[in-house]
Amino acid sequence: MSTNAVSGPPGTTSPAVPPGDQQQAAGWYSSMPVRQAAVIVLAGALWWYLATVTPPDSVPSPARTFGELATLLGTDAVWTAVAQTATTWLIGIAACITVGVPLGLLIGSSRRATDSTRLTIDFVRNIPPVALVPVGLLLWGPTRNMVLLLVISGTIWPIVIQSSYAARQTEPQLRDFALVFQLGRRWWLTHIFLPGVTPFVMTGLRVAATICLLLTVTGELFGGAPGVGTQIQNAQVGNDNPQMYAYVVVAALLGLLVNSLIWAAQRRLLKWHPSFRRRA
Repeated sequence: MSTNAVSGPPGTTSPAVPPGDQQQAAGWYSSMPVRQAAVIVLAGALWWYLATVTPPDSVPSPARTFGELATLLGTDAVWTAVAQTATTWLIGIAACITVGVPLGLLIGSSRRATDSTRLTIDFVRNIPPVALVPVGLLLWGPTRNMVLLLVISGTIWPIVIQSSYAARQTEPQLRDFALVFQLGRRWWLTHIFLPGVTPFVMTGLRVAATICLLLTVTGELFGGAPGVGTQIQNAQVGNDNPQMYAYVVVAALLGLLVNSLIWAAQRRLLKWHPSFRRRA
């Protein structure tokens, strides 16, 4: 009798489990949290090594950086900067969703509109948003409006393109089915069109949310608008590298928070989708 067989109720035969699957299931190293922790430890070790081989104070050690971060968290300056950056990000991503999703769905619903706008979209979306910093400074100075110019110009295109692609994926047979049975435009919109395009739109939103935060911090860094980016620039000008790295960690934690929130929203909205049902 094979030792790989799994015992079951009398009179039944359970399928054998391959030895490789048994080892993978039993191995502690196969769990996702352990692998993630191993990568974090490896990154921390590399960071510590760079701090020891570089000139003094050019790359502060992880202990010194997080010590500075702990000190900053007890001040109002860091929380004010985080609130300013988060507000700019929220306004920017909301504007891009409000404009980008309907525009993309409208373009994708018409083959003529798709062909007519492809060249224009490809040209405009390849303009580096940072190149608009002088224009924004000339129009509004180092303010939130200047940063929003960068944010919207770089963030809206993933949403528009993904929404346009989503609209093109709607099955014509389903539309014909709704017409034949006279289900009505509202029923087709709520039961066929919107459920079909939501997974694609949410994918574009996840990409756009990260780009939006990156452009927000970049605009503050180069344009001098209030926020985390300006604090990074001030620490660099003041030659305070531990504080500069601490604010970089703050920006990274903001990115992690944004990605987690978008992922949670996607999981909630798409709990009916097969990819999420398999993970449940």
